[in-house]
Amino acid sequence: MILGLGSDLCPAARWEHLLSRFGEKAARRVLHSQEADYLLGGNARRLPERLAGRWALREAFGKALGTGLDGWSWKELRYLNGRLWAEGALARELEARGIRRLHATVSHDGGLALAVVILEGA
Repeated sequence: MILGLGSDLCPAARWEHLLSRFGEKAARRVLHSQEADYLLGGNARRLPERLAGRWALREAFGKALGTGLDGWSWKELRYLNGRLWAEGALARELEARGIRRLHATVSHDGGLALAVVILEGA
């Protein structure tokens, strides 16, 4: 059963600005260290759109959860190789809510990143 659905769009230009101003600290503030390392170690030219996708993913997750960006750690949500999962307190919160599976997709085109998240229960 679907317990939550969220989507979000984020412009890559926002991340171009943040990267030029703060460097890799911008990514590390939002992402789990493994996720940040993965993105920062990739194609630098595509980094803004890929970070925009990860931000859109967190926004979409918050919408699906019904809390927005408040009340959970952005770094406890991880997305690598098309797989989305939660760790720590966030994983315990999802379990308490009966959320058993997380589904997500991220796409980039034309300077925009789109993410969709589905939260599934038993």
